[in-house]
Amino acid sequence: MDAVEAKQFLISRVVQEAESSSVPLSEIERKMLYFTELSPSLPDIFQVNADFESNYDSDEYEQKIAQLLKGARARDSQLSPSREQDWREALAALKKEDHYILVMVALAFGQGAVSGNGHSLRNILFYIAIPIGLVLFLVLAALWRSK
Repeated sequence: MDAVEAKQFLISRVVQEAESSSVPLSEIERKMLYFTELSPSLPDIFQVNADFESNYDSDEYEQKIAQLLKGARARDSQLSPSREQDWREALAALKKEDHYILVMVALAFGQGAVSGNGHSLRNILFYIAIPIGLVLFLVLAALWRSK
């Protein structure tokens, strides 16, 4: 799944969940799901963004979309356990780029859902262990030489 397909998948899940849950989504709110500064996907996206910034509370919007994402994923898991793979693939495809919808994904599923490669804890431990190991080696070498 590429980033375009991934984004479309998540957006379709949000829109369907909003309809199923009777949560109103304005046209601007729907279009903001496509927002990214890198490669505009809608011809009027920058005007939509300007309208959004002047007329909407981004924190409320982000919480609303995060709740819809949670609900959509839970509903998909109940209806078809294989659908979870679609969610994982979509999130993995979008992680590589900068999309506004990832802010809501992080709110819904935690920062780990949007972190770079899924190995961030391992990388942190690795970068801590190397300097500690080097210091221990130098201390032991100094002690051995002093004998």
